[in-house]
Amino acid sequence: MEQLFAALFQLFELNHLAFLFAGTMLGLVVGILPGMGGTSGLALVLPFVFTMEPSYALAMMIGVLAPTTTSDTFPAVLMGVPGTSGSQATVMDGFPLSKKGMAARALSAAFSASLLGGIFGAFILSISIYYAIPIIMAFGFGEQFLLVVLALLMVGALTGDNFIKGLTSCFLGLIIGTIGTAPITGDPRYTFDTLYLIEGVPLVVVGLGLFALPEIVGLLNSQGSIAKTLKNEKGWATGLKDVFKNWFLVLRCSTIGCLVGALPGLGGTVVDWIAYSHLKQTTKDTSQFGKGDIRGVIAPEAANNAKEGGALIPTLIFGIPGSGNKVLLLGGFVLIGIEPGLDMVTTNLDLTYLMIWSLALANILGAGICVAFASHISKFTLVPYYILAPVMICLIFFATFNINRDWYDFIGLLGFGLIGITFKNFGWSRPALLIGFFLSTKVELLSYQTHAVYGLSFLYRPVSIVLMVLCFLTILLLLRQRFESNYSAELAANKLGQIFYVLVLMCLPLSMIWVISNLDYRANLFPISLSIIALILLSFILFVKIADLKKLELLQHPIMNFARSNIFEITAGFNKQFHYYVSFLGFLFLNFIFGFPIASALFINLFILFHDRKAYRVSLSISAILLIILWMLSSLLTLQFPNGAIGFLIELPWWLGGLY
Repeated sequence: MEQLFAALFQLFELNHLAFLFAGTMLGLVVGILPGMGGTSGLALVLPFVFTMEPSYALAMMIGVLAPTTTSDTFPAVLMGVPGTSGSQATVMDGFPLSKKGMAARALSAAFSASLLGGIFGAFILSISIYYAIPIIMAFGFGEQFLLVVLALLMVGALTGDNFIKGLTSCFLGLIIGTIGTAPITGDPRYTFDTLYLIEGVPLVVVGLGLFALPEIVGLLNSQGSIAKTLKNEKGWATGLKDVFKNWFLVLRCSTIGCLVGALPGLGGTVVDWIAYSHLKQTTKDTSQFGKGDIRGVIAPEAANNAKEGGALIPTLIFGIPGSGNKVLLLGGFVLIGIEPGLDMVTTNLDLTYLMIWSLALANILGAGICVAFASHISKFTLVPYYILAPVMICLIFFATFNINRDWYDFIGLLGFGLIGITFKNFGWSRPALLIGFFLSTKVELLSYQTHAVYGLSFLYRPVSIVLMVLCFLTILLLLRQRFESNYSAELAANKLGQIFYVLVLMCLPLSMIWVISNLDYRANLFPISLSIIALILLSFILFVKIADLKKLELLQHPIMNFARSNIFEITAGFNKQFHYYVSFLGFLFLNFIFGFPIASALFINLFILFHDRKAYRVSLSISAILLIILWMLSSLLTLQFPNGAIGFLIELPWWLGGLY
């Protein structure tokens, strides 16, 4: 009891609150910047914490960590760009709400749900810290493997209008995720003898390419702003009402967030999709999901903030990171002399509760600040998109370069951008591809570990049986929803082009089999198995598309009619979107010539003036502000931007991409 009171007293010390507030503000900022998030924020503060008092260092680190899954909602809702992996599902309904002029409502609902989820996660953590050990110990390799399979089933099947295309997208993502070094043998797979692909394709490159670029070109094609008008000037109040109206959904998804977050390594990217899938499975009318249903914002936001509390359980007790950013948090623990383990619930219980309550307080601060500014920031959706788009492209290129500081990342971004544009226009599930990609390495490693430790006996363990029943029920619910839906592909236009695209997609599994067939079976068994399944699914899709085009009678069979639903996508404006995509290639060319900072200023001016020659003052002001921001970032991050050919001819300062 003395330790609890000591922690409570420390929590409200002025210095502790100051460091917590500073960390929270930094967390809010890095959450807004696409592709950065809590991991980047922790990387910024780690060099400074080792000289601090442990409680102050913890305050700053927890402050950075807590609000990033709150502020990442800004780019997700306003721009359709997931600020971090935790806001991917929020894009599904948050961005359509912005386009309807209800950005303030979406932001307010998201922040309120995040606040309640974060407090709930901290509350569950505080009362379960003693009882979490046997629960976590019950999840061995086999149970984790089945949980990942359950997540893949839900995401693959629910995020696309066509059940089979969604699953196929998931398998294609799994195949892309196998690129790089094989986890068992260390053999390079599908790397084409390049060092860049040895560790696989960076997650941020895939995420920004699949989601950010397609949304930007889609809005540019609409020739306007994100929203035409703001339908409700007091949308923040409506968002609050939405959350309290759906309080039971918040409670359920917060519980899901805590449970999944407590499982080492799974929570970060999976939990929001599991919550979104749970919402769709438990809702009778799913017609508005993906088109602007406020519940599609509330569910993932409640879960991804609650998972932060759950993820601290294995981090504190076992020293096992519950999510990606907890790896750096563990590094911070080492720097300030804290050793994770059972001592955290015995001798260091005061520090443990200090972290838990700091997490709750940081969530309150972060969400409160965001709610206060939601209605004002939502007005950005009224800004003409040709002004926002070039700035967003520059930020996306910056976030991409900040991963490895490698030119290949730009090429990868544009490559996955093209995949994202075609997937969006031809009705293939981008979320399923992304989640399959992220979980690929984990599925492969868990499958080998499960076989080595348990063989097939893991199927008879109690938790495994529960998870298998959930998988089975999930499939039944999904099939029931799809059979009850009344979809049609009659209005689709370029059917021949979409059939040809299936043949293009077949090139990936075919080439994967061809390239890695000579490797050790422990290195090629998993990707070849995935490729064979993907080829079977793609062949079936190709057959159904051709049968639909030819109007064959066998499509009247209930199963074939189910497979045919939305097998084609009603596309519009693809050619114009591709032209905008080509302009991004021009930006990359400018980078090669002038370096990133100068190229960004030129690109912003050229892009804005191309659409409105009278807006030169706006373009010059924006480019000047951007250059100042890049100068500040180069100093804070010790970052030298990509230098262009001009840097070898003219002596430029290093923050402009020069060598000096």
